Amino acid sequence: MIDLLSKLGRVTRAWLRMTGSMAFRIVACCSIGVLASLLSFPLAASGETNPARLLARAKGRVPVYYSPRFEAQALKYQKTLIACQRWYDRKVRKHVDFDLIVLNKEDWGMFTDKNMYPWGAEYPYPFPYSQPSVNGPSRRAFVVLPAHFEDLTDASGFADDLELLVENISYHELGHLYAKAMEMETSEFLGEMYADIFMASFVRARRRDMHVFLQGPPAKFQPQRYSSLADFFYLYGDVGVTNNIWFQFQLYHLSDVLIRDKSLLTVIAELKNAFRDSTLPPFNYVAAQLEAIHPGLGAEMGPLWQPTTLPDARPNTCTGKAGSDKHSALVVQNASTKAVTLTFKAMSRSVAPNSWARIGGHPGEQVRTDPGLCFVFQDEPAIVRLPSQQRADLGP
Repeated sequence: MIDLLSKLGRVTRAWLRMTGSMAFRIVACCSIGVLASLLSFPLAASGETNPARLLARAKGRVPVYYSPRFEAQALKYQKTLIACQRWYDRKVRKHVDFDLIVLNKEDWGMFTDKNMYPWGAEYPYPFPYSQPSVNGPSRRAFVVLPAHFEDLTDASGFADDLELLVENISYHELGHLYAKAMEMETSEFLGEMYADIFMASFVRARRRDMHVFLQGPPAKFQPQRYSSLADFFYLYGDVGVTNNIWFQFQLYHLSDVLIRDKSLLTVIAELKNAFRDSTLPPFNYVAAQLEAIHPGLGAEMGPLWQPTTLPDARPNTCTGKAGSDKHSALVVQNASTKAVTLTFKAMSRSVAPNSWARIGGHPGEQVRTDPGLCFVFQDEPAIVRLPSQQRADLGP
């Protein structure tokens, strides 16, 4: 939540995670396995000091690195994550090793400042995030938590007890690691939902004090611009920070409904069977699959199950004029029987039949389709529905 739209692609890798497979651009994700390697090897690179040495460390089933003066908090998060890890281990019969890192604002910047550490990733404080192991078990997975979540603007509106909320998010982040280890994560939306299903299974069984988080957004939340899960499905981080967090609470509730009266392994098997294809189908397909897994889910989710509120983008003349530095997005949905090639600046991307892609750009810039249509970025994100009924000779 910071230069709200331009940095959101980076922010959302944790709560607000991005996978490069969904974005055609620029928001393509880059690995942050570097930090894992720092925690696993004496030196990050020749002549460069390992920043992890500057942190305090507590051994245990889950080793924890933490900023000085935050030992009590770090040990508290370590204890609760160990309990959660044991639960996941038993329920899915799989074990994931990981490190926990608890950082204050200054130390967070040490790991994410690319000027100081060129390998670092830019994840603004204080957003929790996680990273699976990189290149095998020699580089461990990790979960990063903020030492002071209260530093987030308007954080008090997200929960009455922010430390309890961070604990809850830590189960979600650990869920990402287990979902990845079980080869479940196929898209941004599904990745968030899978992590939430892990979290909800543990919270339902062991953390009654967190059941409130499974009921949806707190009443303190104001109405949001984007209100359909289809909006979040297509835009993900581009919905804006607060709106994104509002959707995360909605996914908490959706995941809790799916896990209700079923074992974690049963739900995982159903989801993996429903979403085996690596292509990105439209939201109505995903909604239908979820409805088949849990009949009545759409009715329970109410207005969230409505079609996207994104305005339709119309073909325009191919002028290629840039407008401003403001960030925007075009969601290109291909409902045809043939692949469509999109060209944006010097990049091209093929969108499979009955699939879609999200492209990030600035107002005034344009995306060209291979039939010769051009679609211009507006001040707010819009959706391109192909095949278009408009004529294809509007521009050169």
